[in-house]
Amino acid sequence: MIVPAHLDGAKVIMYVDNDVNRPIAKMLYEEDNGSSKEIIITGLALAKYDNSNNYYLFLCDKNWEVYQDFDMGSIEESLHSSIASFELNNSDWKYV
Repeated sequence: MIVPAHLDGAKVIMYVDNDVNRPIAKMLYEEDNGSSKEIIITGLALAKYDNSNNYYLFLCDKNWEVYQDFDMGSIEESLHSSIASFELNNSDWKYV
């Protein structure tokens, strides 16, 4: 699936291919009604809001729906964190 230009209003700068055959992580997501479901994270994106100096690491499902985001101080911090947390390589990240 093609990476969107924006996620949650932030401009996507870099991404990891969203491949359902290569799950990155699993997480439990709590619905508004209190129930929870397991989400398979298959895509990551690094994005920036126009009014912010920080970068955000987005964890997404196969449809690029955001389920978690992390506020990061820099691109380098985002890449380092994702590589350490999700067993990725620098070469997994691509610029939009």
